[in-house]
Amino acid sequence: MKVRYIAGRESSSVDVLGIDISKADFHGCLIQGSAFAKHSFPNTPAGYQQVRKWLGNRGCTAVHVCMEATGAYWEGLATALFEAGLQVSVVNPSRTVHFARSQLRRTKTDSVDAEMIAQFCQTQRPAHWSPPTEEIRELRALLTYRDQLVDDRLRLKQMANQIHLNQALQEVHDRQIDALNESVKAVEQQLRAVVKAHQRLNEQVRRLSAVDGIGFLTATTLIAKLPVERLRDGKAAAAYVGLTPREHQSGTSINGKPRICKTGNASLRSNLYMPAVVASGRNAILKEFSERLIARGKHKKVAIVAVMRKLVVLAFSILKETPTATLAHA
Repeated sequence: MKVRYIAGRESSSVDVLGIDISKADFHGCLIQGSAFAKHSFPNTPAGYQQVRKWLGNRGCTAVHVCMEATGAYWEGLATALFEAGLQVSVVNPSRTVHFARSQLRRTKTDSVDAEMIAQFCQTQRPAHWSPPTEEIRELRALLTYRDQLVDDRLRLKQMANQIHLNQALQEVHDRQIDALNESVKAVEQQLRAVVKAHQRLNEQVRRLSAVDGIGFLTATTLIAKLPVERLRDGKAAAAYVGLTPREHQSGTSINGKPRICKTGNASLRSNLYMPAVVASGRNAILKEFSERLIARGKHKKVAIVAVMRKLVVLAFSILKETPTATLAHA
């Protein structure tokens, strides 16, 4: 791809590289002073080396790289650039979407998105990212694989309810379900082995599991997916999961019902729904809290979401190693 320069931009002492990433490749837009340079690279280890060489050829000494957290496509590149000594930021795509709207952008291509992300990085200065430890990456991989197996099992069961299964097909179906059940068990055994092999993980799981409603899988999910080191407090943790209320009110004519913003980690939010249901029935404090909300006229699902928020705040306190954390103040 031909490199293109655009003059007349605001200069910066630190070069900024915005990256729009996909499964196959990624597009970079480099801001150096008043000039922009663009290039595309394959999303492979060879491409990671190419972008570093490209930056070196352009005389970059200090670079702030910014990319969106799009699926799992960004992780390899972000880790490689971090290990190369670059400042890396990984941001929620909703932030860049709103930034693009504020600029009234109408064109959307990979190259244009890379430029927008670079400008976002230059003006908003997002927080720096660092890769998780190897054991956390292993937990995430195992949990993601287990989620996929569970989804496959659910799809097969739903399909079996929608079609006629003769005896031969029923036997095939049963074998598939049995195989998926065995695979889920095998992944869960690997999860337990990873936790057992790391003293800190073992202690965190033990403390989280002491809360009624949080079992082993929920505990490992919270450890793997809640980045406590980057979050300020429990309120920020709830916002990260997308469990903070969003008001919709303006003047005297608009007064909508508050709803959760859902701008956060949708996967973790989904993983916490059933634990909140269990906690609402088994955990004495959370059961009383839930019943109190329902008695005030709140819908049952609203109460469950409130319990989810309580669990996140409490988990944050536990993972931050705050001995005085209690459900009453979560």
